Amino acid sequence: MSRPKKSLGQNFLIDPLVIDRTIQHLNPLPSDNFLEIGPGRGAITEPLLNLVRKLDAVEIDEELVGGLKKLESHKNFTLHNTSILKFSPKEVPEEKIRVVGNLPYNLSTSILLWSFGYLNLFLDMHFMFQKEFGERLIAKNNTKNFGRTSVITQYLTKPQYCFSIESDSFSPKPKVDSVFIKFKPIIGRNLDDPIADKLQIITRIAFMHRRKMIGKALQKLVSEDKLVELNIDLKSRAENLSVDDYVKIAMAL
Repeated sequence: MSRPKKSLGQNFLIDPLVIDRTIQHLNPLPSDNFLEIGPGRGAITEPLLNLVRKLDAVEIDEELVGGLKKLESHKNFTLHNTSILKFSPKEVPEEKIRVVGNLPYNLSTSILLWSFGYLNLFLDMHFMFQKEFGERLIAKNNTKNFGRTSVITQYLTKPQYCFSIESDSFSPKPKVDSVFIKFKPIIGRNLDDPIADKLQIITRIAFMHRRKMIGKALQKLVSEDKLVELNIDLKSRAENLSVDDYVKIAMAL
């Protein structure tokens, strides 16, 4: 059995109760086509294979690929030995794909942004993250966890908290707990659309100056008169604005 590689951020899911709970939340149908990111030792892969039409798995670790190849006896399983960041889901010739992955903590942001680039191909995504990172994705305004990633994530998708996972459910045991979150793409939105582009600029400036009132923080982008016209309170700060508020500003630019 291959040893976990710290450089790849590997923490393998080993708790059978968590594995069962994960499958229950996925609620796979016999007609589903899944893409699994980083199947590792196959903890989620094997039970999922018996429940779905097709499962493509992307694994970068050569040693793990050797162990996963035994699953190729299943005609509905295809293994891709590459980095998910270099993989195009267009290689999976299906109409809509469901995505699942226990993501390495050090690549969570990169993989999430990768998934946002292909939202038109995905039916939904279910990811395991470091709990603190996951809480930022689902955070609401007026809370300390609300930030840039909250706004972009909630503009593009409808994130839904599923359940928390204790650290001893993994091997090696990470120093923090994890969280399992579902993302439902919002039809017609993607990371490259003009509003998403503007949101990234607006939120970068707003949260860079989060101690400032929003009228002052965004004064180089939009006038205070325009913010008032948009019903934005000039005395509010970056974390006080809702996702809809940020979208209104982006649409006005």
